[in-house]
Amino acid sequence: MFWTLTQSGTSFSGSHRLVGSSAGVTGTGTVTGTVSGVTITFSLAVPAGGFDGPFANCSATVTGQGSVSGTTLNGSYTGSNSCAGTFDAGTLTLKK
Repeated sequence: MFWTLTQSGTSFSGSHRLVGSSAGVTGTGTVTGTVSGVTITFSLAVPAGGFDGPFANCSATVTGQGSVSGTTLNGSYTGSNSCAGTFDAGTLTLKK
């Protein structure tokens, strides 16, 4: 997953691109969130048409939170997509 962000005060927004290695699918969409100290809360959205291949008609939303240490963000998330339903217990690590 790759995020490109702009921060204004305690809020941020931007775009994201994710690559599902097990399914070989790429998705693009938006990310928004807030920062408080080293803690972030975020929401991701992939609209219909944002995925490629057989999932092109699917959409997805994700919410989560994480903490930043140096140049690394570690977090967890839950969400749902219109083709497969809900999912939970996802984790992410992003490095600047």
